[in-house]
Amino acid sequence: MPRSSGGGSSGGGFSSGSSHSGPSYRTSTRYFPGAVCYAYYTPRGRLRTIYTNNPNKPNGKGNVAGIVIMSLMMAVGLGIFLYSGYHHPTKLNTDYSTTIVIQDDQNVMTAEEEATLKATFDQFFTVSGICPSVLTVDNGVWNTHYASLQGYAYDAYINRFKDESHWLIVYSDDNATGAKWAFEGMQGNNTDNILTQDVTKRFNESVYNSLTASKPVAASLNDAFNLILPNLMDTTFKIQPGMWAFIAIWEGALTFALVSTIVNMSRNKGLQNAVRIEASATKAPCPNCGNLYIPGTVARCPKCGALLNDSIAPKI
Repeated sequence: MPRSSGGGSSGGGFSSGSSHSGPSYRTSTRYFPGAVCYAYYTPRGRLRTIYTNNPNKPNGKGNVAGIVIMSLMMAVGLGIFLYSGYHHPTKLNTDYSTTIVIQDDQNVMTAEEEATLKATFDQFFTVSGICPSVLTVDNGVWNTHYASLQGYAYDAYINRFKDESHWLIVYSDDNATGAKWAFEGMQGNNTDNILTQDVTKRFNESVYNSLTASKPVAASLNDAFNLILPNLMDTTFKIQPGMWAFIAIWEGALTFALVSTIVNMSRNKGLQNAVRIEASATKAPCPNCGNLYIPGTVARCPKCGALLNDSIAPKI
């Protein structure tokens, strides 16, 4: 269905079911009800304890798959970001009713002005494949049945065109006096690749400025079309503000998650040798270097490698 391409007015400026989830487990460096305790040693030999209500022993294996997935997601996000800025307009197929309509019900154009505008419309159609048309009406035609000119323009489009390849500009004012004027564009879906937000913004601003300066309607439209025509089909690269916000949030969140995962992997590297113990297990110093360990969890000091002879075996 068609959508608004923006417009302007003399008083308001221009506009451009639930799923099943698995059990929840908790891990903490502090005791909590229902938790069991495990002891392990860091690569530098320092004693660490961890509490968990997971019946499976914490293995400390690195989440390599998670790192790969997050890295791929970051790359995909960056790719989408860059691709979104690349814009290559393609001329529309003209396999539709391409009759250009200039319906001046408000009699605000002379025959000469209509001829000039028709020539510009023909050029625009030849370059883009989009069929431009214009309709002028009195404010009284639409404001008693519609809340805005946009609603009227939408119905005017679908009542006249059975395709998505037209661009209809509707102009209205009071009794053809130029008082309380307004205009609204309505573009078919097929035109979106050409009539981008940047293009229609330039067009609407030009029409608005011309009408504000009391320039004739036909000349205002003609000048705006001639303004956008030279670069209409150029390949451009521009990132929209909304995409900048998306990539900042996307890449920022993934970077934080990736760094956190790597840091946790590094910190928990010794978890693969974790031993379940009583939470009240006594710590003892290595007789050789004084490094703390829990008797019965290791045969040699995890720091200096000295042999440990402990009779206490608190392992569970």
